[in-house]
Amino acid sequence: MTAGAPPLAPTDTARDFLAPAVWRAVASLRLPAGAWVLDAGTGSGGALPALARAAGRAGRVRGVDLDPAAVQEARAYVGRHGIQQVSVETADALETAGLAATDPGGGFDAIWAAELVARFERPATAVAVLAEALRPGGVLALFCANEQQAVLMPGHARLERLARAALDRHARAAVDASSLLPWLRAAGLERLTLEAFPRVAFRADADPTAREHLEATVWPRLRAAVAADPSVDERDRADLLALSTPGGPRYALDEPGWYVLQPTIVATGRRGRAGRR
Repeated sequence: MTAGAPPLAPTDTARDFLAPAVWRAVASLRLPAGAWVLDAGTGSGGALPALARAAGRAGRVRGVDLDPAAVQEARAYVGRHGIQQVSVETADALETAGLAATDPGGGFDAIWAAELVARFERPATAVAVLAEALRPGGVLALFCANEQQAVLMPGHARLERLARAALDRHARAAVDASSLLPWLRAAGLERLTLEAFPRVAFRADADPTAREHLEATVWPRLRAAVAADPSVDERDRADLLALSTPGGPRYALDEPGWYVLQPTIVATGRRGRAGRR
């Protein structure tokens, strides 16, 4: 199985902005103390502190990613948190899972995969490979940042729909959240769940991670997509550029009552105690 074009490497701004939602999503897994956990496609390591806390001092967390720069950043991130029971390495997530599935006594109590399956031409097959690497009773968690459904410009719904459409046409493909549960079911997993963990920031001055993420990452991507999309007419393009330009007279974050709402999602399935993994 070959991966498609990889998504953009996770940025520090996205990691820090999504951290509250990630912590709540990981806590919902209710991992057993001493759990052996794989963070498949760890990126810059945003989930590693939460996974380490959930696994406890006797647990172990292994983060793998194909991008050496992301692995280096993830190691630095773990170091800043002073976490001891985490290892991070440059490796293929599906190869790592495949080796664990065939190793006697191997397998993971939990596998966390954030946006990973969007990298593959056949996401369902990637999910099945991860599912095979679970121990009996183990959980596979597919985390979806769901950024294409975020409310970033409250009060400007029509313009925001245009911006999303432009991003869909010009940016990387995102995980299709509606497919998460079918993929888990097709992999033979049981006790499926789907939960939302909204990331809400109200008033830009009250949540600096939201402002930093929008200004350093989201707005540049949005402006580039809108500027390059011929289906956006000139007036709408001008309005979107004005709303996403920091310091401008119509900047969205300076509007009274501004907020951001990003409905992150985690879908989970568990390997049965007997039978197919």
